[in-house]
Amino acid sequence: MSSLEIFQNGTSLHPDRMGEPVYQIGKKNADGEYDIVVFDGMSKKEAQARLAEIQPKAPKAKPVAEPAVKPAVKPAVKPAVKPAVKKKPAVKKASKKAKAKKKPSRKR
Repeated sequence: MSSLEIFQNGTSLHPDRMGEPVYQIGKKNADGEYDIVVFDGMSKKEAQARLAEIQPKAPKAKPVAEPAVKPAVKPAVKPAVKPAVKKKPAVKKASKKAKAKKKPSRKR
C-alpha cells in the first residue's frame, strides 16, 4: 500500500463539531482525484494515527549474514510409476434382433 495520503474531504455536520474539517485516507490518481481507502470521516490527528497503522514506516533493513556452509539439497524424488495393466478387449455381443433370423412365412 504505497503513497497513501491524508486529504480533507469536506467539513463536519455533526452538531458538536460543526464546520470542522473532515479527513479521509486514500491514493492520489494521475488526474488529481483520490481513490478512498478509509471512508471514515476523521479529525486530522485521528487520520494521522490511522495512516500510521495502515502504512507503518519501513524498518531499517539489517544485513543478514549468509551461512558459511549451505546444507545439501536432496533431489526431488519422482513417484513410482505403475506399469499399465492391459485390459482384455471387450467382446461385442450382437443384438437380439441380429441374432434372430426371420422365419420364412408359410403360405397355406
